[in-house]
Amino acid sequence: MTSMTCSADLDPTHTTTLADPALVLSLAWTEAHAAMAEQCLKQQRLETELLERSRSAGSVDGKPAGRAGRRDGMRRAYAEAKAAEAVAGARERELLERLARTHAHTLAGIAAKLSVIVIEAEDNTDLADFPVPHVRSAMEDLPRLMERATVDAGPVPDGDHEDAGGLCRA
Repeated sequence: MTSMTCSADLDPTHTTTLADPALVLSLAWTEAHAAMAEQCLKQQRLETELLERSRSAGSVDGKPAGRAGRRDGMRRAYAEAKAAEAVAGARERELLERLARTHAHTLAGIAAKLSVIVIEAEDNTDLADFPVPHVRSAMEDLPRLMERATVDAGPVPDGDHEDAGGLCRA
């Protein structure tokens, strides 16, 4: 399983961002998504190997085939991988559903939710192309707005507010 470290985990000034439940769920979904992909690949690799072994009952990888116990072990490993894939998929779907019901408290939470939508939409080839470009566009806008919001929220100098280009008047 892939371990993810968010830059906010390393910087204590981002505690409000990590308190955003949408961001926390998005990070959990990303980890679950990676675990699901890993289990899927493992299951597919075992499935391919099992099929190849059954086709060439006389030899495996150019060597004489082992006893039936070896194939039974492969079938057992395949069944376990298939079950692990189902568990990982259920976890991923559960987090995705929870994320849809969870309100973001920050712009970072919104960006994280949109990122999950794009990843999920790209992985599901049965979806229409519609949401991906539109969501991507919004995702490109969010970092810019987040950066501007930080600048906009900056302190106004004390004293004569006319120094702010005439925008702030006392």
